[in-house]
Amino acid sequence: MIQVPFSSSVLVRVVLFCGALLAGGLRPVAAQTTAPDTARIRYSEETVLETEPPRRQLGRAYSKLARLQVEEQRLWKLGLNNLDAPLSNLEYDEAYARFGVYLIYEQKLRPDVSIMTELSPDFTRFRRFVGGPVRRSFSVRSQVAGRFYYNLDERIRKGKSASNFSANYLSVAVGSGFGRYSHETPFYYYETTKPLVRADMALLYGLQRRLGQYGFVDFNIGVCTKLVPEVDDFDLAGSFRIGLALGR
Repeated sequence: MIQVPFSSSVLVRVVLFCGALLAGGLRPVAAQTTAPDTARIRYSEETVLETEPPRRQLGRAYSKLARLQVEEQRLWKLGLNNLDAPLSNLEYDEAYARFGVYLIYEQKLRPDVSIMTELSPDFTRFRRFVGGPVRRSFSVRSQVAGRFYYNLDERIRKGKSASNFSANYLSVAVGSGFGRYSHETPFYYYETTKPLVRADMALLYGLQRRLGQYGFVDFNIGVCTKLVPEVDDFDLAGSFRIGLALGR
């Protein structure tokens, strides 16, 4: 047997070396199991504010708001449907044709009451009897009327453009017709052309609405009585007008 000398100092060195190896091998495992988790997860919610709506929507909203808030005190109306074309051939039958315009001014006396004046010039072509000569003439119709817009408050509460002469109304009006061959007032058509001046009075129920920023439509119906010369002669009356409107 061969014996290898072994001293106590050598033993100590071997023990220390083994301990160092053991400590080095266990250190990563301990670090993995004991090291605290320093990563943090944060949640946030991003709110995107639309600071400027589309230009078209903004324009419409502003226009509607302006029309609701700004009350128009006066209104000019130019009617484009002042015409009455014959249904038959004017050259051979007894017929009547009118071509003209409406010029109307309406002024508020208070928010639901207004006074309105109208001047409607027109050219006419007509026959007095079948087979007679075709005549041409110039005539003027006019009227002065008072209007009471009775449902104005209700339309304002509903958010409608009621402050701009847009509501239902009751009206008392005096109409007239001027011209040598005049047949009409704003409310009535006369069979004969005499006298030179016609006049009648009407009680009307109607409605008026604005069409966009520069349009209007006005419809009414009622009864009229002739003042000159056919006294106490009652008949139905009515009108329909559509055209351009300018208010402020």
